[in-house]
Amino acid sequence: MNLLGRSVVVYGAGKSGLAAYGLAREKGASVTVYDDDPRAARATNSIGVFKDADIIILSPGVSGDKDFILDARLEGKTVVSELEFASDICLAEQIMVTGTNGKTTTTMLIDAILKRAGISSYAVGNIGTPFSSIADKLDATETAVVEASSFQLESSPNISPDIAVILNIAPDHLERHGSMEKYVAAKANIFLRQFSQDIIVYNDDDDEIRALVPQMNAKKVPFSLTHPVKGGAYISSDFVCFDARPVVHIDDIDMRGRELENVLAATAVAAEKGISPFTIGSAVTEFSRPAFRRQYVGSKDGISVFNDSKATNVSSCISACESLEGGIALILGGALREEDFDALFAKLPDKVKAVCVCGENSDEILRAASRAGFEDISRFDTISAALDGAMRRARELGLENVLFSPASKSFDLFDNYIERGKFFDGVCRTLGIRK
Repeated sequence: MNLLGRSVVVYGAGKSGLAAYGLAREKGASVTVYDDDPRAARATNSIGVFKDADIIILSPGVSGDKDFILDARLEGKTVVSELEFASDICLAEQIMVTGTNGKTTTTMLIDAILKRAGISSYAVGNIGTPFSSIADKLDATETAVVEASSFQLESSPNISPDIAVILNIAPDHLERHGSMEKYVAAKANIFLRQFSQDIIVYNDDDDEIRALVPQMNAKKVPFSLTHPVKGGAYISSDFVCFDARPVVHIDDIDMRGRELENVLAATAVAAEKGISPFTIGSAVTEFSRPAFRRQYVGSKDGISVFNDSKATNVSSCISACESLEGGIALILGGALREEDFDALFAKLPDKVKAVCVCGENSDEILRAASRAGFEDISRFDTISAALDGAMRRARELGLENVLFSPASKSFDLFDNYIERGKFFDGVCRTLGIRK
């Protein structure tokens, strides 16, 4: 993309938007940052700036369906996401990872394996470091491992990574995308413009993804938790395998149940890059899960407590429940959004014996539990009270685990899942739960 002398407007003054602003300026463009919030630093909130723009770059938090953005498209202006903008400039190999759940873990795991193999690798994107902040600093010998959210992908119709990874698709962020069909379409942008020499690593167990396979042009590399797949990654005799070669025993990995999808996807990527099974296995064995993803907090009275604040949707909560061994007292609840709690109670494993609820959507969860005939459920006013109640119920029932996996966004009380996770850790310390 030639930016010299072009007029660029970056929509969104967050971290990604400001990184795109800096990159566009470095490439010779005249750049203005626009933000809906008049208090945003270094930004204007006058939509008049879009009139003379040649290129409009959308930050991840910005929807492209605003009237003045649609008008800009009709006028022939270039409208791209920050992700596509950075990708177009970056000379490095690009591995992009998307999915409803597991994106960050898989991105970090791929990055760790590549580093173990001696490859100059950088984890960027939705993981926290904007792609635009390093896109022009990498050369063709290096690799960018990019976590790509549906927010980023919805305005990235021309993205074309060397290796794309699509982990799973379940209902999420429908308030932004408007429908499940549009959400799936956003995810599909990660592979639609790939070429035959590229690679798409995909989940062969996921019905939504399997329906997309005919649209995939790149080399198809499947992975599966349930059955062997030719030319892909799977579990056999408790070993992670790739194309009939054992890589690592699952007992040596700090992941269980559906969390192993992340390991399979990362293994497939690394194997396709020619990295040896020994190198993959050693990196996976030493890998530590990211914070607030079924993270062990400590124990008290023989009960283990896990912080899964990152479980902001139903499918992520189910995955966390499946991954634990022993009986569970589950803590649910958060912001009132479009979560299907009927689906949650229909799919909860039998090991979940009690549920404690708090948050803005408590009534919705209680109604879903009632419809499902799940009776051991209690409501609490605070997270602290819910944890205390869960610990008490676990002692009464002889359960091994208390799991904080809200299946809800955090915006009723917190800015994000990280803030919520830190708060839960603090409550655990107050109640004497220690490692």
